[in-house]
Amino acid sequence: MVIAAGKSRKNVDAYVLLPSDAQRAVDLLIGTRADVGVPSSNPYIFARMSTNTPLSGNTELQEVVSACKNIHHPDRITSTSLRKYIATVSQVGPCVRFNCLKAVDCFNKFYEVLNAY
Repeated sequence: MVIAAGKSRKNVDAYVLLPSDAQRAVDLLIGTRADVGVPSSNPYIFARMSTNTPLSGNTELQEVVSACKNIHHPDRITSTSLRKYIATVSQVGPCVRFNCLKAVDCFNKFYEVLNAY
């Protein structure tokens, strides 16, 4: 279990239960902090290397997006849209895999109809 600050940060803790595979990943992150230069005084799991502050996911995402030169609408890639996309794909993915043969058959029939015109 991990204790995290609540969203409002008004002295309310949020308790997060981690599956064992996620716990191993967090342990790996914590175990390699010194090797990559994160100060031992930084209490955050996702920490900056130079200061005692956490990484800001939105800022990091925008830095990566700005480094990609072939993106037509970089302003449309936000942490909210990425979160929604990941949620959709993770929910739809198992359905597509489960019905893969049915989906491929449907896909082929659909394009046969389109190509007929």
